[in-house]
Amino acid sequence: MARYAFNENSPPTEARAQHSTHLWQMVVRGFGFVLMLVGLWIALAVMLEAWSLYRTPAGIERMAKAIERGSNLDQTLARVSRNTTTPDEATSTATVPAVPAAAAETDSVLGFRLSYFVAWIIVILLLMLIGRLAIAAVKTGGELVLFDRHVLQLAREIVRENAKTRT
Repeated sequence: MARYAFNENSPPTEARAQHSTHLWQMVVRGFGFVLMLVGLWIALAVMLEAWSLYRTPAGIERMAKAIERGSNLDQTLARVSRNTTTPDEATSTATVPAVPAAAAETDSVLGFRLSYFVAWIIVILLLMLIGRLAIAAVKTGGELVLFDRHVLQLAREIVRENAKTRT
């Protein structure tokens, strides 16, 4: 006669599956919390950078110089404006000594640098993009922290679809 002995000390497989599921839920929630904190930190950094540019607009100068160095936008505009002089201006500039080359390169026709305004536009767009990514990180992190709600909704939908296909 065959005898079967059951070891009651070993946990059933369902308990192991529940334990591993619970462990993965905690890992996902922890990752979501970290992602949410990183998103909040980046959003705060974007706000502080925008505020510092508001308080000291001269901070944009480094970006404007980089744009000018890369594109020669102001030099091109100054060159075009010097080539398109009217005949009255041509006769009046013949008697006036020439402007030094360095001053002509940095200022355009209207007395401002176009690269400075382009730098402002680029910086504002970059701050908006980084802010949007930070908001998305906070939203995704929050959804991962509240993992159960979405999983339960998904499980209900799967059960409904399964019930529909059986009938």
